[in-house]
Amino acid sequence: MDNSYLAKAGGLLLGLARAPQHLPSYLRHLPLWGRQPVDYEIPWVSFGALAFLHKFLRREHRVFEYGGGGSTLWFARRARSVLTMESHPDWHRTLTAKLAAQGLTNAVCEYHALSGDTPAQFEHDAFFRRIESGTWDIILVDCYCGHSASRYGFTRPFALELAFRHLNPGGLIVLDDSWMFKEFLGPRPGWRVVDFVGPGPCRYGVTSTAIFEKLA
Repeated sequence: MDNSYLAKAGGLLLGLARAPQHLPSYLRHLPLWGRQPVDYEIPWVSFGALAFLHKFLRREHRVFEYGGGGSTLWFARRARSVLTMESHPDWHRTLTAKLAAQGLTNAVCEYHALSGDTPAQFEHDAFFRRIESGTWDIILVDCYCGHSASRYGFTRPFALELAFRHLNPGGLIVLDDSWMFKEFLGPRPGWRVVDFVGPGPCRYGVTSTAIFEKLA
């Protein structure tokens, strides 16, 4: 999305005008004094997508995350289990420490380095393949994007394709920053796709988060 200050301000005002119910949450979760979603224990997605998740999530659900943070703690307090993949060692240590400090033993964050930035290099990476250890009710795709010939990298598209194969019927895939990957947002047989555009926590502009629901 346009990162100019004017565009951010305009998008934010328009987003709040269209969904004024999100204003209290937006004000409560501003990035004041350097606070980020992991400090607020909230997913870094649009508030529209977060509201959808809040209604959908059940205590018996199993969650898989490509990329963790505030979402990991949020899911851990509401779901049966969370398995999170991280490719950044410092962030893995930070998130693991926060889970331990909160006593959230039903969430596990694993560190797996990436072999590179292209799908051919991803093929055998544990970061991606750990999703094959089970099937999941919710899969979050919010990992490092990568730097490659593709403007927004291949990492999230590769993760998303795997997510389509390992989601339980009736489950959800959450793709953050969906504006980067518009090619996935069209009609998809057997799926319902909703793109939530608007403000979110700890940002001064708007974002978009797509939710893919696998029809039972």
